[in-house]
Amino acid sequence: METTADEVRATFIVTSQAKAAYADWENNPKRIAHDVVSTMRDHTTKTIYDCTLDTFEWIKENHTHPLGDIKKKDIAHIDLAGDWEPAFAFVHLFHLLMEDLGRPPLWSEFDTFAYATDTGLKMFGTDRLDLEEKIFEQELERLTAEHPTWKGLEHKARLLAKGSLDWRVGLAYYGFMREMFTAVALRERGLDVRVHPLADANFRADGWIDRKILSVFVVNPKYKVEDQQHAEAFQRGRKVAVEKLFPGSLFEFVELTMEGAHEYGKFHLPAEASLDEVAELLRPDS
Repeated sequence: METTADEVRATFIVTSQAKAAYADWENNPKRIAHDVVSTMRDHTTKTIYDCTLDTFEWIKENHTHPLGDIKKKDIAHIDLAGDWEPAFAFVHLFHLLMEDLGRPPLWSEFDTFAYATDTGLKMFGTDRLDLEEKIFEQELERLTAEHPTWKGLEHKARLLAKGSLDWRVGLAYYGFMREMFTAVALRERGLDVRVHPLADANFRADGWIDRKILSVFVVNPKYKVEDQQHAEAFQRGRKVAVEKLFPGSLFEFVELTMEGAHEYGKFHLPAEASLDEVAELLRPDS
């Protein structure tokens, strides 16, 4: 089984808003120059359809936490990290690596790919290292002004620079794994849920089946329930809610919402009851 980019375009380019969003992506000079468009325009998703829930059990057993000991309060002020949108979307890179590995990647495997391979450095790592240097200089200047007598300011600034970017990418990684787990769990409930990086990055669809689009949200207590679309803005960079791309279309929108994580450094995945509820909403006859 596979999902091609052509299928994604045929499924989602059904409104003027969706057409414009895709054209903006395909004609973006930065993405063209970085080979994003040429790499992702014809991408085919296969691997996830062969995965099972046992795949994720193995991943959890071999997982290393990407966020380390950094605390969000220590890096929340670093806008260069929070606003960072590399040419290759994070979900692009996770999908590409997943197809190479034959399963969703461990964080350690992504880290190696991004910073220790020629391909990863070209797509992502070099830009990240350049940004890390900018943040380091910014944080060193700030710390020097605020704490001129402290020792080890350069070390502290370096930790904050690296940690803020690890946080940005790490949260995206956790979000990707949550979406892949959800797709597999729903498929094991008999639903032909599809995923694809273009559907996610371009059309805000975490998954879909026929004309039903699935969105997976973690509730942020800072937002009201009706604003849950914004709950993962720092993590996912959503600019437009999925509904706004498809006004007047035949799509139905199904949301799987979750409370925020309570265990630091572990995958935060949907509960069985939530998956059962969403599965019923996604069934073709519902």
